[in-house]
Amino acid sequence: MKKIILSTWLLVITFLCVSCDKEKDESTSIMPKVEATMERSFNYLESAEEEKAVYSLSLKEMQLVSDEEKLQLNFAPSQPATIDALVFNIKQADLLHGYIGTYTVRSLSNNKTGRADLTYYHYYNKTSKSALFSSGNRMEGQIEIKAYNASTGLASGSFEVTITNVTDPTSYGSNQEKPRKCNITLKGKFNNLKLANA
Repeated sequence: MKKIILSTWLLVITFLCVSCDKEKDESTSIMPKVEATMERSFNYLESAEEEKAVYSLSLKEMQLVSDEEKLQLNFAPSQPATIDALVFNIKQADLLHGYIGTYTVRSLSNNKTGRADLTYYHYYNKTSKSALFSSGNRMEGQIEIKAYNASTGLASGSFEVTITNVTDPTSYGSNQEKPRKCNITLKGKFNNLKLANA
């Protein structure tokens, strides 16, 4: 009889220990909330006019992707309600240890020292857009990866870039004789963006 009672208690203790372990596993596997914001401003050179757009991006509107050649960060709010998108590319050879660090945008003015290439898109409608490439324009700024957890693949950081003295992206689709010039400011932040392999 004592053996039966002892065996029963051992089973109960084992069950409780397994339940506690499962609870711990479940609590540690909960993914933190993914968040990102993006802000774009057109500052027109011939007037004091400013045109601004601010976005809060959902999980499907952001990507952090790695392949053999590069690490790519995409910020692409869903169409047609929004009209701006950014893509950062950092070559694998230019990545800092553990991804954490500041990556200066490579442009005409710092082609040899910059580490990140940027493409900015402005949409006129669902199918038409203009694109500004850091390789063909003067851009100042950087993207910073402030935290990266190798075990979870989660990254957090921010970016801020100014594109100077470019043709107003909203006028690219029209036949204006003298389109306006502007500076474009792009800035934002991201938290808990999950790294995926291409």
